[in-house]
Amino acid sequence: MKNDLSPNGNIQLSLPLNAAYVSAARLTASSIANRFAFNIDEIEDIKAAVSEACTFLIKKLGNTGGDFTIVFDPSRDLMRITVKAAGTLVCGRVDEEMGLVMIRALMDSFDLSFGIDGVLIVMLKKHRKICFD
Repeated sequence: MKNDLSPNGNIQLSLPLNAAYVSAARLTASSIANRFAFNIDEIEDIKAAVSEACTFLIKKLGNTGGDFTIVFDPSRDLMRITVKAAGTLVCGRVDEEMGLVMIRALMDSFDLSFGIDGVLIVMLKKHRKICFD
């Protein structure tokens, strides 16, 4: 049986804006990263970054009763993960948030934006190919 790693599109997960669901987001991220042949270190980085992004949204948007959405867009070379939620921030400064510092360290690319539709976090993780010649 051929193991085809080409995605049929992105994978979306919508969860309540509640800390009780962060573990579901982590498990989903781990499963998708594993399916697309990321190594164990990359999978751990992805899980931790997704957890921090979800926790940031939950903490900063408060318990509004809304949902947050995670969109996984995997390919052979990288995975793009978008975490978004509607609402406005409960408290101001975010540039020194430890969770965001961790995401920056774990992922290859990170962007945080605020708009009228809410908060958007976009992260990229590239495959690390190790060759022993």
